[in-house]
Amino acid sequence: MNALSGCVASLTLSTETLQSTIDTLSASVEDYPRVCKILSSNRHFEVISARELQTAQTLLSETIQPETDRLLRETEKAVHKLELKERKLIADAELLETRIANSLKTKASAAAAAEAARKAEIKEEEEREDENEKETAKNEEVLRRLKAQRQRLAYAVERLELEKRQKEMLVKKSLSYSHV
Repeated sequence: MNALSGCVASLTLSTETLQSTIDTLSASVEDYPRVCKILSSNRHFEVISARELQTAQTLLSETIQPETDRLLRETEKAVHKLELKERKLIADAELLETRIANSLKTKASAAAAAEAARKAEIKEEEEREDENEKETAKNEEVLRRLKAQRQRLAYAVERLELEKRQKEMLVKKSLSYSHV
């Protein structure tokens, strides 16, 4: 009976060890889906060739440069308009000073003629500036369309050259297989 009690004790110990192992394994496996998700790698970036990168940079530059130039021209025109406005305001201020001085001296008629002449000059200059702006805007639109057309044609030529190279490769392959 002593021999059997030793076997029973050994079996009980083995069962307890096995149960402990199962509990530990269950706890470890329970977190397995989360660990798989964490360790899975996602491809966030695509590797491209240097030529594709250079083409994209060129395209981006060609897209941004005209817009930058246009904004710069608009800014220069706005500054020029503000300068004209400043000159006009200065002329108006001088005119008012002249009017005050002339009203005290009763020479208002000469000042009115000078004011009219200055205003006429400034108005003529503003009208010329507006005409120049309209013409420039038309020219810019034509230039933008021509650049876009040139870019489309360049892309079409590049695509056709690529197709030509692919067809040449197919012809070379078919010729090499026909000789075999």
